[in-house]
Amino acid sequence: MRKSSIVVMVCAAAFMLTAGNQALFAQRGGRTADTVVVRIASPLPRESAWGRTLDRIAAEWSKITGGQVRLNVLHGGTEGGETQMYRSLTSNTIQAAIFTTFGMSEIYPPLLTISAPFLIRNQDEFNVVMDEIESDIETRFNAGNYFIVAWSRAGFVNIFSREPVFTPDDLKGRRIASNAEAAEMNVVFTRMGFSIVEADYVDVGPMLATGQVVAVYQNPAAVAAFQLHNHLRNMLSVNIAPVFGGIVINQVTWRRIGELNPNFQQQLVNRTRQIAAELDQSMQKTVSDAISVMVRDGLTVNRPSAAQEQLWFDEIELVNPTLLGTTYDSQLYQRIAEILARHRAGR
Repeated sequence: MRKSSIVVMVCAAAFMLTAGNQALFAQRGGRTADTVVVRIASPLPRESAWGRTLDRIAAEWSKITGGQVRLNVLHGGTEGGETQMYRSLTSNTIQAAIFTTFGMSEIYPPLLTISAPFLIRNQDEFNVVMDEIESDIETRFNAGNYFIVAWSRAGFVNIFSREPVFTPDDLKGRRIASNAEAAEMNVVFTRMGFSIVEADYVDVGPMLATGQVVAVYQNPAAVAAFQLHNHLRNMLSVNIAPVFGGIVINQVTWRRIGELNPNFQQQLVNRTRQIAAELDQSMQKTVSDAISVMVRDGLTVNRPSAAQEQLWFDEIELVNPTLLGTTYDSQLYQRIAEILARHRAGR
């Protein structure tokens, strides 16, 4: 199962950062004669930035619709992790949820391709790619039983380690902590020759303290918030992969909102995306600030030479042919590669 092992940690730290059954939806939807109630689940605390943002979105939805659409936010993981949220969404126990790369790819598997390691290498490239493919992705995603209300671009994952890491060979043979639920990512690293130790992230700190693992790949904001840099004094500056998320609602509920007023849907999308974009901007600063704090605490950011950096890209190129068509969608991967080639060439 794909879950939010990476991105929920990002969100919880930084913010502290398949079809459904249509008949069942029709029977159990949250609607009175002139009101639609939307229960939206979030794995993040209410007092987090995402929690406050969701409360703000709920207030805006009520304002825009004159109280006809009520967004009830279930904060703090009360509906469980992403796999459980997905089950609750398909059974209409909830009508919407905050999903990450892994949760959204549970609904539309090609989405995982966007987070292929070392494909998209920085925030500028991430923005260029998403700006070009987002509309097409939404069309395909929204053709099913779910609708993307808004996206969130949550930054990148980096490697943190006890000893300095500059090249893939520096990391091989070292035990790297990873959540078992990030199955596809673990496959990639295993095929690159790395030693993956599957563990819940709540156990990573103790495992680092006892030497059971000596490295982790994670977003810098999460590493700082969970104080993992007390054991991992080195960060590789090369970005591994982008992480993203989104607000997803089931189509039955979304159509009911449209039935209340044909203008409501677009108005809610526009306002929600505006608020989400503001949060994305603040999150980029949060990550930058987290790195600065860790550097003051003794973290070393290791910046490989151009030749050393290229070794990472060469290494993944040996693995990718075995993943295309299975872990990654071949057509989407090729499209992203073409977008990046044009961008890197200045076209």
